[in-house]
Amino acid sequence: MVLSPWPFGRRRETLRQVRRRCEQIARSIRMPEPFDLQRFVGQLSADRGRPIHLLPFDLPPGAPCGLCVTTEYADYLVVRSSTSGAQRDHIVLHEAAHLMLGHRPHLLDEQIGVGQVFRHLDPRVVQGMLGRSAYGTVEEQEAEILASLLGQRAGARRQPVPQPPSDPLVARLGRSLEHHNRV
Repeated sequence: MVLSPWPFGRRRETLRQVRRRCEQIARSIRMPEPFDLQRFVGQLSADRGRPIHLLPFDLPPGAPCGLCVTTEYADYLVVRSSTSGAQRDHIVLHEAAHLMLGHRPHLLDEQIGVGQVFRHLDPRVVQGMLGRSAYGTVEEQEAEILASLLGQRAGARRQPVPQPPSDPLVARLGRSLEHHNRV
């Protein structure tokens, strides 16, 4: 697995260079087949040699839709518990991308409600958090690129959705439309 933190401030990369680097990292990541988010997080945890926990949470209004929380002993990928499906997968992949890219966590602004969300945690335990609330920073854009690339790979590895039994009328209509499109 490639974990190459970008030396922010020492070197400027073009978007093309960032994308190429993210593509290289995405190719190096093991993806379960068929894709399963829990298995992906488990494999990433094993590859990193550090526990990563997926944590659905009732985030308050104004909080990011996802967070990457780092403690001394484990990482937590927090996602709004009301989020599901492809959106949930993408948020988790985005937060995991921060870990894969070696982004340094920082304490988030109090104005996005992080103190309210994690008031039950001792602030000395939390080493840092990265929140997914805006895409203005280079780190957020980079994590978004890697998450999108991983999402494409995950989509290609999902089990096909079972098709309902064919209705004769629907099949006849489909054949009719196919014939019309060939003309």
